[in-house]
Amino acid sequence: MTRLLPVALLALYACAAAVTPPPAEPDPERARAALATLIVQNETTRNLEILYRTMGSATMVGIGNVAAGAVTELAPVPAAEPLVLIARTNTGAELVLPPRTFAIDGTWTWLIPRDARFTRSGEEQAP
Repeated sequence: MTRLLPVALLALYACAAAVTPPPAEPDPERARAALATLIVQNETTRNLEILYRTMGSATMVGIGNVAAGAVTELAPVPAAEPLVLIARTNTGAELVLPPRTFAIDGTWTWLIPRDARFTRSGEEQAP
């Protein structure tokens, strides 16, 4: 009988461990990614690739393409941090916006006018 006591205690411990609830889930609002929706209204006659880079980084992230004359909702972009948006033509000319921060869960429309000036790297863009 005394030999069964340690076995019984071990079994009891194993059962208790099996029914221990998992740790609480993090706050769903905090666990969600901080993203914003970007819509591009391309009024030019060029098909455009849309990219962004974070401030201080040279790495560009492509988020979609917008046909000439089209309005397109692109992949979500990081919110609450400054981003530089870039529209690139198939010849490599770019339209670069100054850094801007997007609201979490917000939507922002980038209107690229028909007469937008695209430049090559090293050229200065008109304001």
